Amino acid sequence: MSIVYKKNELKNLIYIQENKPCNEQTIDGLFRSIVEPILEQNIEGLVLCRLEDKSKASFGGILKRLEYSNSKVYDFSDSPLGDKFQNILKEKIWDKTEFVCVLAHRFGAVLIFDYEESELKDFAQIYLLHNSKNLSDAFDIIKANSTVDLSEYQEKMQPDRRDNDILNSSIRKIVENLNEKNQEVMISQMTKEPEQDNADLEGRLEFLLTKSSYIAHEMRNLLSISKLYSEIIEKQSSKIKFENEEIEKSILNARNCIRKSLQMTGNLLFEFKSLNNADLKEYDLKTLVDSAVGLAQSYAFGKNVEFKIEIAQTANVLVDENKFLAVLINLIKNAVESIEETGHIVVRTEIADENVKVIVSNDGIPIKKEIQENIFSGGVTTKASGSGLGLVICKKTLEEQFAQLRLIKSDEVSTEFEITILKG
Repeated sequence: MSIVYKKNELKNLIYIQENKPCNEQTIDGLFRSIVEPILEQNIEGLVLCRLEDKSKASFGGILKRLEYSNSKVYDFSDSPLGDKFQNILKEKIWDKTEFVCVLAHRFGAVLIFDYEESELKDFAQIYLLHNSKNLSDAFDIIKANSTVDLSEYQEKMQPDRRDNDILNSSIRKIVENLNEKNQEVMISQMTKEPEQDNADLEGRLEFLLTKSSYIAHEMRNLLSISKLYSEIIEKQSSKIKFENEEIEKSILNARNCIRKSLQMTGNLLFEFKSLNNADLKEYDLKTLVDSAVGLAQSYAFGKNVEFKIEIAQTANVLVDENKFLAVLINLIKNAVESIEETGHIVVRTEIADENVKVIVSNDGIPIKKEIQENIFSGGVTTKASGSGLGLVICKKTLEEQFAQLRLIKSDEVSTEFEITILKG
């Protein structure tokens, strides 16, 4: 461990707050949201900053405006900005850690970020506070490495001596949501621009792979927590004696669904390491359909949705169990989401000589005619907040199992999706 790392106490604040990594666009927006309030009001304030790349449009523009403001600015970077932006750094101990700290009457904020602390390319780990007594934690660390005594500013400009946990929690949630939306837009945009040069495509693919690895890592953590608590619930519920047999059956069914969904998630994450790893085996079709409908019914909670399974004749099918169930559950979930309050979902099967068809139909809101032809194209979605990747992934997943997915129809009467799979 280097001396630089030992003395870089700002990184400790980043570790303690444990925020999710933010991309460059989000960091840019946070920087502006912290400094612009004092610029817009042209109030007296103090700005402490350390920025690796001051040439960025937002950084450079705001720093230029600060030169003509009523705020005192101190630059702790290795390359100071000029006379007003004095370099008062005692030691070069912060390595790649960057920050902006603002103190003014009735307003105070700090943003600390470090791109080297994130495993994701162009993503930074952050520390973020607004109007909190804990602002002094970051201020004291910065002040200790300053050749100028900043105590008078700290005493003069105390925006709020109370610890505003609710405000900071709310702001972090906003940041998290904006960051996720930003990433969704980026991924959606990638799928809409197929004609790119090789270098650009390689960069976009690298982003998708990095993003997917991060998601898989986070899901594994959440999965372990879910498994632990499901086991606790299972042990405790086994000690309860139920007088009503129907309630006992309902709880047992819910417990089995949780166990199955956790098992599926774990298996999918394990298989995630390979792009083409379908494990085809023979499974009973009725068992698969019953399992999928049972698991997907939870999406209909709060709605009056009637589920119906129509299997005149069962058969064995050649599929990857977990991946096939994931597709079928996704189709049923989409059907539920198309129903506003009351509706019907039917899952039926048809058996031919070599193939078996599974049809999922619903009587909810139909898919708009103008997007039906491109429903399996990336970026096409029927949802306000969707990325348009769900059906693309479903289609690709089935093709890995030598199966097909198509939209039969979608009108005012019903919407029907059809899966064609091989008989075992």
